[in-house]
Amino acid sequence: MKQINSITEIDAFKKENDMLLVYFGSNTCSVCRDLLPKIEQMLGNYPSISAVKVDIQKSPALSASFSVFTAPAVILFIQEKETLREAGIMSLRHLEEQISRYVELFFKR
Repeated sequence: MKQINSITEIDAFKKENDMLLVYFGSNTCSVCRDLLPKIEQMLGNYPSISAVKVDIQKSPALSASFSVFTAPAVILFIQEKETLREAGIMSLRHLEEQISRYVELFFKR
């Protein structure tokens, strides 16, 4: 997952990709460190979703611009619109069910 440090970078990724997952976390957060590889592995099942990560400690203004004040947080954008948001301790199974539903709906058009 590529590290993003500015709103300009996220905006560019949103424009370039129909589906973009943004992961907000921190290296000092044990839940974040544990969850990131699991989300990356899950995203291997969805090659149509691009993913980037934001370190909330290195980019607090960027995190605040998306109203992310807790970590970890995941936001899924579809055609530049926020479609899904999960934060704090989350169920990977529930997250994948939601993502799977959106992928199925979006690509069956």
